[in-house]
Amino acid sequence: MNIGVLGIQGDIEEQEEMVRKIGHNPVRVRRVEDLSKIDALIIPGGESTTIGKLMEKYGFMEALRNSDIPILGICAGMVLLSKEVLGRKQPLLGLMDIVVRRNAYGSQRESFEEDIYFKGEKIRGIFIRAPVVDRILSDNVEVIAKEGDNIVGVREGRYMAVAFHPELSEDGYKVYQYFVEEVCNL
Repeated sequence: MNIGVLGIQGDIEEQEEMVRKIGHNPVRVRRVEDLSKIDALIIPGGESTTIGKLMEKYGFMEALRNSDIPILGICAGMVLLSKEVLGRKQPLLGLMDIVVRRNAYGSQRESFEEDIYFKGEKIRGIFIRAPVVDRILSDNVEVIAKEGDNIVGVREGRYMAVAFHPELSEDGYKVYQYFVEEVCNL
């Protein structure tokens, strides 16, 4: 598979490395035209407002809303996939029936690592200014990861979002494998 990594802001190289690690071809997506070259897309962690504004400026919002490309949103990507962000107006794709709370764990200084359960399997979760799902808006959304009582991973049809950074942990490749095997192969 050709798995695109939105290459306009965020931890792009780490995402590309994970795509290689699970045996697929990473494609850096910098222009809307690049979407025609991919089978799936990863929206990496970064600053969600900045990524959203750039996605609007370069036409990605409309193109992705009108496509059937499976999308994995990581951290900021989770925010961008949501229908609403609590207490903040910013550009959103609005493709997942979730409401998120940005920076739910605090600032950069409050970043942490912790074992979490992803689809019933323990993996290392790395949380950096991470969001959480505050509310699920439909029965179509499946919770796939939790940190304590916080929802930190969801799936809805061909979309998947996690609040943590699987690209930074040894066993994070399992998140990408699940995305490819279960979400992309609907």
